[in-house]
Amino acid sequence: MRKHFDFYGYNNPTSGKYYMDGVETYTLGEDFRTVKRFKEYKAVGFNIALLQHENEYNGEDFSSSNCKKCMDAAYKAGIDKIIVSDGRLKALCKEKVLVGEDGKFRTEEELETFIRFCTEAYRNYSGFYGLQLLDEPKWEYLKEYAHVYRVIKKLFPTMELQCNLLNLCAPQLLANNPSDMYVDYAKYLDYFAKESGINYLMTDEYAFRRNNEISEYTFPVYQIIAKKCKELGLELRLVMQSFSQEGAAIYDGKLHGGVAWRRMTEKDMYWQMNLAMGFGCKEFSFFTYFTKQHKRFIDVVRSDGIDGAAFVNLDGTRTKLYYYTKRIVHEILAFEETLIKYNFEEAYFFFPERKTKHDFAHTKNIFEHTGCPISINTAKSPVLVTELKDGKNRLFMVENVGNTIDELLYGKRATNVEIDLGDFGESATFYIRGKQVERKLVNGKFVEKMHCGDAIFIEVKE
Repeated sequence: MRKHFDFYGYNNPTSGKYYMDGVETYTLGEDFRTVKRFKEYKAVGFNIALLQHENEYNGEDFSSSNCKKCMDAAYKAGIDKIIVSDGRLKALCKEKVLVGEDGKFRTEEELETFIRFCTEAYRNYSGFYGLQLLDEPKWEYLKEYAHVYRVIKKLFPTMELQCNLLNLCAPQLLANNPSDMYVDYAKYLDYFAKESGINYLMTDEYAFRRNNEISEYTFPVYQIIAKKCKELGLELRLVMQSFSQEGAAIYDGKLHGGVAWRRMTEKDMYWQMNLAMGFGCKEFSFFTYFTKQHKRFIDVVRSDGIDGAAFVNLDGTRTKLYYYTKRIVHEILAFEETLIKYNFEEAYFFFPERKTKHDFAHTKNIFEHTGCPISINTAKSPVLVTELKDGKNRLFMVENVGNTIDELLYGKRATNVEIDLGDFGESATFYIRGKQVERKLVNGKFVEKMHCGDAIFIEVKE
């Protein structure tokens, strides 16, 4: 059983160069791939380094490679879990047939020899932890992707393999003949898990869309993947949103889409981190740490230099997001010994009796359940309760999942949420932001004032 959470960011310290459609368009003249910068990264609470893009390894001389440069800097900074991106192995995951008469390799032995050859330069190097395989594979790639996973695990059982799967944003990619996207998604996850033999499921779901919306896909994604993890006995890993983007696309020479993903606020980060904990997440990663280097013209990414668009701006300065996420990560670590033992059981929504200005469009409960073991009465905002279990012990996460932007738009104060624990109240312990707190109960009930994104965790031991 896992004893510690893992945390890391995509797009680790960069060379200071930025690219449009693969062409270098800007450089600061400063290389951020240094021990100092990786120590800055580690200070957030990150214990894994993920090397991508310009630091990917593709078989060049390892001694002078960007990959080795970053591995050396990260390891000297105290990071001993380094994930390498190897473009040759990612490409294998896209093959229609890997082994056989029509395959890339005639025999399984040839495939194994190739994988040994590809990994020889770095797999025993200081700090090496594992490999990143293909990101967000569509349905047609899953069979051979799982094949690659199985072979690498056969050769190197302790090697960590990062396999980040799709969410619901592109339902047409989840099946050969798409139908009900929720059903298709569950089958997509189920197929890969069983075909590969992987011990976890992972996806990226970015909730904060446009100027004032929360994605209607977020709760269904979390429910489906958490349910599948529960069913198959797997660990849940999630990628958090830590970026913003303006200008979704250009057509006919005109900008369309405006803000595609809004700038992250502190409340937004609490909103999604509490949600992830409530669904039993054991590994938290963030897209992205440094501002994204590689851009395409069609994306018109205008997040560069915007405070809050990433942990670190393109000029190397830290944003507010760096500081408040660092605090939140350390709050989770303070709560780690209690939280990490619990696994997701069920999710329940509660809504105000009267209509309010708060946005409920994103609060979709797509599964039937038999009834929540505790009762909630909320005055203004939608409230999510998740139930987690560790043997006979239970942990309830109660979160105000109203849209954080609503409080800015309407000037709303914290919502009064009445929590009725019933008989559980006699043995309950309460936690907020990593710290144990006291609550006075009357007949098993208490009222919690909660802003959007706030959560209280209630542990009940038998």
